[in-house]
Amino acid sequence: MSTIDGPEEKLPPLWGRSYWWPRVGALLGLTSLVMGAVMLSLLGRHVGSCGLPNQLTNPTLAIEVAGSWDDVAAMVGPCKAASCGQSENAQACHVNAGCKVICPDKVAALTVEQYEDYGFIFIYWLFFLYLGVVNWKFCYWERWPIFTQVLGKLGGAITIAAGSWGAFEDCRENQHILQALSELHLIAGPVPLMRDFAYEKWRYLFLAIGAAAPLFIFWTGRSNWADVRRSAFSHLLAAATAILAMSTAWTGFAASQFGDDHRLQVAAQRLDLVILSTMLTLSTAQLWRGGTLEALNKLAKTPGLAFFTRLFSSEDGALQKPDTDPNRIR
Repeated sequence: MSTIDGPEEKLPPLWGRSYWWPRVGALLGLTSLVMGAVMLSLLGRHVGSCGLPNQLTNPTLAIEVAGSWDDVAAMVGPCKAASCGQSENAQACHVNAGCKVICPDKVAALTVEQYEDYGFIFIYWLFFLYLGVVNWKFCYWERWPIFTQVLGKLGGAITIAAGSWGAFEDCRENQHILQALSELHLIAGPVPLMRDFAYEKWRYLFLAIGAAAPLFIFWTGRSNWADVRRSAFSHLLAAATAILAMSTAWTGFAASQFGDDHRLQVAAQRLDLVILSTMLTLSTAQLWRGGTLEALNKLAKTPGLAFFTRLFSSEDGALQKPDTDPNRIR
């Protein structure tokens, strides 16, 4: 009988008693990436990268690190993005420095994005909470059992605490951005301190992602092996995730400490790659248990591929030999 059609023995869950341990993390990572991409796309239609201060290209990050009223006014000024269609009939006026032309559509788009950001904050906070919990529960290596368990619990606690505090600072940053946008029509005081809260947020988020690396360094941790072959592909993904997480944490934390906007933008982009790599590692962990050949065999049995695997199977396509047994009752 072909291995494609053979009986499949369902492997136990990767961790604990539920198959949902890795699935939840993959779903949270996917949701955060999709939400972030949609929010940036919608904002880019109105603001784009034209006129952003400090030669930044990401409008979401640019408003976060704006350090003066000139930076804010430049973002919402008459410099148009593609398919923008802003009106230019409003002004931002400072009591001591005169007025500048601004686009109300850009102000409205930035305002809407800040309210959408609260939902995004909740999703990525759940993602960091998940990473902390799985590090606490499942970080383990049989060669250094005590060391890896202590490292996992320490990393998990830091991930939960730093991720939670970063999300809290993100909420405070949004409040100051909304305040700045609402005061553009008559500027009478210093610019709200969203830049300070933004860098504080990023500092803690980079710390959180770096502290979540131990589980991926000692992949797959405290798992239910059930005498199955360890997957080189899954371990390669986990190693790439750990390296990306630690290097991104180092770059991002340094940029946050020194107030380097450009390095922060690069580190924020790399953070998306860390989340993507984490999502791929978690989403393939159960499927790839038992090795690559076993995983490909499982894929071949899915409804979308089963027809083609049977069509090109050498056993199913072989010609039937004629029955020449004279003793067989016909």
